[in-house]
Amino acid sequence: MKPIKTLILLLISMSLCSSSIHAQEETDNPIFILVHGTFQWGGQWNLLKSDLVSKGYVVYNPTLTGLGEKNHLLSKETGISTHINDIVNLIEWNNLNNIILVAHSYGGPVISGVVDKIGNKIKHQVYIDCAPADHGENTLDVFGPEVARISMESSEKNGDGWLITADALREPIPTMSKHPLKSYLERVEIVNDIKTDGTIILATDAMSIFGYMRTTSAPKKAKARNWELITIEGPHTLQEQDPSMSEISKILVDIYKSI
Repeated sequence: MKPIKTLILLLISMSLCSSSIHAQEETDNPIFILVHGTFQWGGQWNLLKSDLVSKGYVVYNPTLTGLGEKNHLLSKETGISTHINDIVNLIEWNNLNNIILVAHSYGGPVISGVVDKIGNKIKHQVYIDCAPADHGENTLDVFGPEVARISMESSEKNGDGWLITADALREPIPTMSKHPLKSYLERVEIVNDIKTDGTIILATDAMSIFGYMRTTSAPKKAKARNWELITIEGPHTLQEQDPSMSEISKILVDIYKSI
Protein backbone atom coordinates (compact mmCIF):
# COMPACT_ATOMS: atom_id res chain seq x y z
CA MET A 1 0.00 0.00 0.00
CA LYS A 2 2.85 2.39 0.76
CA PRO A 3 4.01 2.71 -2.89
CA ILE A 4 0.39 3.40 -3.98
CA LYS A 5 -0.13 6.02 -1.25
CA THR A 6 3.18 7.66 -2.17
CA LEU A 7 2.17 7.77 -5.85
CA ILE A 8 -1.22 9.28 -5.01
CA LEU A 9 0.36 11.95 -2.81
CA LEU A 10 2.89 12.75 -5.54
CA LEU A 11 0.16 13.16 -8.15
CA ILE A 12 -1.86 15.41 -5.83
CA SER A 13 1.24 17.51 -5.15
CA MET A 14 2.00 17.84 -8.86
CA SER A 15 -1.59 18.85 -9.56
CA LEU A 16 -1.56 21.53 -6.87
CA CYS A 17 1.79 22.86 -8.12
CA SER A 18 0.46 23.03 -11.68
CA SER A 19 -2.66 24.83 -10.51
CA SER A 20 -0.57 27.33 -8.56
CA ILE A 21 1.63 28.09 -11.56
CA HIS A 22 -1.43 28.44 -13.78
CA ALA A 23 -3.01 30.82 -11.26
CA GLN A 24 0.13 32.95 -11.19
CA GLU A 25 0.06 33.18 -14.98
CA GLU A 26 -3.58 34.24 -14.91
CA THR A 27 -2.92 36.96 -12.31
CA ASP A 28 0.33 38.25 -13.79
CA ASN A 29 -0.82 41.85 -13.52
CA PRO A 30 1.49 44.88 -13.66
CA ILE A 31 3.19 45.96 -10.44
CA PHE A 32 4.67 49.26 -9.30
CA ILE A 33 8.28 49.74 -8.20
CA LEU A 34 8.96 53.18 -6.70
CA VAL A 35 12.56 54.45 -6.61
CA HIS A 36 13.29 57.35 -4.27
CA GLY A 37 15.49 60.39 -4.74
CA THR A 38 18.57 62.02 -3.22
CA PHE A 39 18.93 61.88 0.60
CA GLN A 40 15.71 59.88 0.90
CA TRP A 41 14.62 56.30 1.55
CA GLY A 42 11.83 53.95 0.52
CA GLY A 43 9.50 55.49 3.09
CA GLN A 44 9.42 58.65 0.97
CA TRP A 45 6.67 56.87 -0.97
CA ASN A 46 4.53 55.79 2.00
CA LEU A 47 1.62 58.14 1.27
CA LEU A 48 1.41 57.19 -2.40
CA LYS A 49 2.05 53.51 -1.68
CA SER A 50 -0.77 53.40 0.89
CA ASP A 51 -3.12 54.99 -1.62
CA LEU A 52 -2.24 52.49 -4.36
CA VAL A 53 -2.31 49.46 -2.05
CA SER A 54 -5.73 50.50 -0.74
CA LYS A 55 -6.93 50.26 -4.33
CA GLY A 56 -5.59 46.72 -4.69
CA TYR A 57 -2.27 47.32 -6.47
CA VAL A 58 1.06 45.65 -5.68
CA VAL A 59 3.78 48.15 -4.79
CA TYR A 60 7.49 47.83 -3.94
CA ASN A 61 9.38 50.81 -2.51
CA PRO A 62 12.97 49.72 -1.78
CA THR A 63 15.65 51.83 -0.12
CA LEU A 64 18.89 52.34 -2.03
CA THR A 65 22.25 51.33 -0.54
CA GLY A 66 23.71 53.85 1.91
CA LEU A 67 20.47 55.71 2.57
CA GLY A 68 17.65 55.48 5.09
CA GLU A 69 17.75 52.24 7.07
CA LYS A 70 20.70 51.16 4.89
CA ASN A 71 22.90 54.14 5.83
CA HIS A 72 25.32 51.78 7.59
CA LEU A 73 26.29 50.52 4.11
CA LEU A 74 27.34 53.97 2.87
CA SER A 75 30.91 54.27 1.57
CA LYS A 76 32.98 56.31 -0.86
CA GLU A 77 32.40 53.56 -3.43
CA THR A 78 28.61 53.90 -3.35
CA GLY A 79 27.74 55.10 -6.85
CA ILE A 80 24.85 55.09 -9.25
CA SER A 81 25.89 51.63 -10.49
CA THR A 82 25.37 50.42 -6.90
CA HIS A 83 21.84 51.81 -6.91
CA ILE A 84 21.06 50.47 -10.37
CA ASN A 85 22.07 47.01 -9.15
CA ASP A 86 19.88 47.45 -6.04
CA ILE A 87 16.80 47.68 -8.25
CA VAL A 88 17.93 45.08 -10.78
CA ASN A 89 18.52 42.57 -7.97
CA LEU A 90 15.16 43.34 -6.37
CA ILE A 91 13.47 42.55 -9.67
CA GLU A 92 15.48 39.46 -10.53
CA TRP A 93 15.52 37.84 -7.07
CA ASN A 94 11.76 38.32 -6.74
CA ASN A 95 11.14 37.23 -10.34
CA LEU A 96 9.12 40.38 -11.04
CA ASN A 97 7.68 41.21 -14.46
CA ASN A 98 5.23 43.63 -16.07
CA ILE A 99 6.72 46.49 -14.09
CA ILE A 100 5.67 50.12 -14.00
CA LEU A 101 8.98 51.63 -12.87
CA VAL A 102 8.53 54.97 -11.12
CA ALA A 103 11.34 57.33 -10.08
CA HIS A 104 11.58 60.60 -8.21
CA SER A 105 14.46 63.08 -8.66
CA TYR A 106 17.84 61.26 -8.51
CA GLY A 107 15.92 58.02 -9.05
CA GLY A 108 15.47 59.06 -12.69
CA PRO A 109 19.03 58.32 -13.84
CA VAL A 110 18.92 55.19 -11.68
CA ILE A 111 15.95 53.65 -13.45
CA SER A 112 17.46 54.58 -16.83
CA GLY A 113 20.28 52.19 -15.99
CA VAL A 114 17.83 49.57 -14.74
CA VAL A 115 15.87 49.60 -18.00
CA ASP A 116 19.09 49.15 -19.98
CA LYS A 117 19.87 45.97 -18.02
CA ILE A 118 16.43 44.32 -17.79
CA GLY A 119 14.18 46.34 -20.07
CA ASN A 120 12.24 43.23 -21.11
CA LYS A 121 10.62 43.29 -17.65
CA ILE A 122 9.60 46.95 -17.79
CA LYS A 123 6.25 48.00 -19.26
CA HIS A 124 6.30 51.72 -18.51
CA GLN A 125 8.76 54.24 -17.07
CA VAL A 126 7.53 57.19 -15.00
CA TYR A 127 9.78 60.10 -14.02
CA ILE A 128 8.48 62.39 -11.26
CA ASP A 129 10.22 65.76 -11.45
CA CYS A 130 13.24 64.22 -13.12
CA ALA A 131 14.41 62.98 -16.51
CA PRO A 132 16.12 59.90 -17.95
CA ALA A 133 19.86 59.71 -18.44
CA ASP A 134 21.29 59.00 -21.88
CA HIS A 135 24.47 57.02 -22.45
CA GLY A 136 27.48 58.70 -20.85
CA GLU A 137 25.46 61.18 -18.81
CA ASN A 138 25.54 61.52 -15.05
CA THR A 139 23.04 62.98 -12.61
CA LEU A 140 24.58 66.45 -12.84
CA ASP A 141 24.17 66.44 -16.63
CA VAL A 142 20.49 65.61 -16.25
CA PHE A 143 19.74 68.23 -13.58
CA GLY A 144 22.00 70.99 -14.84
CA PRO A 145 24.50 73.60 -13.64
CA GLU A 146 22.74 74.89 -10.51
CA VAL A 147 22.31 71.42 -9.00
CA ALA A 148 25.93 70.71 -9.94
CA ARG A 149 27.19 73.88 -8.25
CA ILE A 150 25.23 73.32 -5.03
CA SER A 151 26.18 69.65 -4.80
CA MET A 152 29.89 70.20 -5.37
CA GLU A 153 30.03 73.08 -2.88
CA SER A 154 28.21 71.04 -0.25
CA SER A 155 30.61 68.14 -0.68
CA GLU A 156 33.70 70.32 -0.55
CA LYS A 157 32.62 72.44 2.45
CA ASN A 158 30.67 70.00 4.62
CA GLY A 159 30.90 66.51 3.16
CA ASP A 160 34.62 65.63 3.36
CA GLY A 161 34.78 65.75 -0.42
CA TRP A 162 32.55 62.70 -0.98
CA LEU A 163 29.15 63.42 0.58
CA ILE A 164 26.36 65.85 -0.26
CA THR A 165 24.74 67.09 2.95
CA ALA A 166 21.00 66.61 3.41
CA ASP A 167 20.31 70.37 3.54
CA ALA A 168 22.01 71.12 0.21
CA LEU A 169 19.08 71.01 -2.21
CA ARG A 170 15.98 71.24 -0.02
CA GLU A 171 14.84 71.78 3.55
CA PRO A 172 15.94 68.62 5.37
CA ILE A 173 13.61 66.34 7.32
CA PRO A 174 14.60 63.60 9.83
CA THR A 175 14.44 60.77 7.27
CA MET A 176 16.99 62.41 4.97
CA SER A 177 20.62 61.24 4.97
CA LYS A 178 23.87 62.46 3.47
CA HIS A 179 24.12 61.33 -0.14
CA PRO A 180 27.24 59.92 -1.86
CA LEU A 181 28.70 62.36 -4.38
CA LYS A 182 29.98 59.48 -6.51
CA SER A 183 26.39 58.64 -7.45
CA TYR A 184 26.11 62.11 -9.00
CA LEU A 185 29.42 61.92 -10.84
CA GLU A 186 29.44 58.33 -12.10
CA ARG A 187 28.18 58.09 -15.66
CA VAL A 188 25.34 55.83 -16.73
CA GLU A 189 26.09 53.27 -19.40
CA ILE A 190 23.25 52.69 -21.85
CA VAL A 191 24.35 49.95 -24.24
CA ASN A 192 21.03 48.37 -25.27
CA ASP A 193 18.49 50.07 -27.48
CA ILE A 194 15.48 49.28 -25.30
CA LYS A 195 12.33 51.28 -25.86
CA THR A 196 9.36 51.34 -23.51
CA ASP A 197 6.42 53.63 -23.00
CA GLY A 198 7.12 56.49 -20.64
CA THR A 199 5.73 59.51 -18.84
CA ILE A 200 7.53 62.52 -17.36
CA ILE A 201 5.72 64.50 -14.66
CA LEU A 202 7.16 67.89 -13.70
CA ALA A 203 6.57 70.09 -10.65
CA THR A 204 6.58 73.90 -10.57
CA ASP A 205 8.20 75.03 -7.29
CA ALA A 206 11.93 75.74 -6.74
CA MET A 207 12.58 76.66 -10.37
CA SER A 208 15.92 78.23 -9.42
CA ILE A 209 17.25 74.76 -8.65
CA PHE A 210 15.26 72.49 -10.97
CA GLY A 211 14.61 74.92 -13.83
CA TYR A 212 17.19 73.44 -16.20
CA MET A 213 15.81 69.94 -15.87
CA ARG A 214 12.22 71.12 -16.28
CA THR A 215 12.73 73.49 -19.20
CA THR A 216 15.59 71.81 -21.08
CA SER A 217 16.49 68.25 -20.13
CA ALA A 218 13.05 66.73 -19.53
CA PRO A 219 11.19 68.27 -22.52
CA LYS A 220 14.03 67.37 -24.88
CA LYS A 221 14.10 63.76 -23.73
CA ALA A 222 10.31 63.39 -23.68
CA LYS A 223 10.16 64.60 -27.28
CA ALA A 224 12.99 62.29 -28.42
CA ARG A 225 11.19 59.29 -26.89
CA ASN A 226 7.67 60.35 -27.88
CA TRP A 227 6.64 60.28 -24.22
CA GLU A 228 3.88 62.22 -22.51
CA LEU A 229 5.03 65.29 -20.55
CA ILE A 230 2.75 66.45 -17.72
CA THR A 231 3.10 69.41 -15.35
CA ILE A 232 1.49 69.41 -11.89
CA GLU A 233 1.44 72.49 -9.66
CA GLY A 234 3.42 71.82 -6.52
CA PRO A 235 6.79 71.15 -4.91
CA HIS A 236 9.63 68.90 -6.07
CA THR A 237 8.23 66.15 -3.84
CA LEU A 238 4.85 65.94 -5.55
CA GLN A 239 4.17 62.44 -4.21
CA GLU A 240 4.59 63.40 -0.55
CA GLN A 241 1.48 65.54 -0.07
CA ASP A 242 -1.97 66.24 -1.46
CA PRO A 243 -3.43 67.37 -3.74
CA SER A 244 -0.45 66.51 -5.96
CA MET A 245 -0.11 62.96 -4.58
CA SER A 246 -3.67 62.15 -5.63
CA GLU A 247 -2.94 63.48 -9.11
CA ILE A 248 0.15 61.27 -9.33
CA SER A 249 -1.87 58.27 -8.13
CA LYS A 250 -4.51 58.82 -10.80
CA ILE A 251 -1.85 59.02 -13.53
CA LEU A 252 -0.29 55.77 -12.33
CA VAL A 253 -3.62 53.97 -12.18
CA ASP A 254 -4.42 55.14 -15.71
CA ILE A 255 -1.05 53.79 -16.88
CA TYR A 256 -1.78 50.47 -15.15
CA LYS A 257 -5.16 50.20 -16.89
CA SER A 258 -3.56 50.93 -20.27
CA ILE A 259 -1.18 47.95 -20.05
